[in-house]
Amino acid sequence: MTARSTALALAGAFAIASGPAMAPSAGATTDSWRFVTQYRTLAACNGAGKSFVARRTAREFKCENDYTSSGVPALDLYVR
Repeated sequence: MTARSTALALAGAFAIASGPAMAPSAGATTDSWRFVTQYRTLAACNGAGKSFVARRTAREFKCENDYTSSGVPALDLYVR
């Protein structure tokens, strides 16, 4: 092997080894969901989420199943 091919092989190995280590830290900053409130119906949760997006106070929203402190099913609204 020449010095050039050795250097390219080492650079490639370093790039492959360091790639996965950098991915989780980059993904952690982009996944910043913020809890807004709980809703009793899917229609109410979707309506509020769409309102946040329409007013451009959020880029996207999601409604997740949850339970209130008394055990009643509810939906949590998250925005980012």
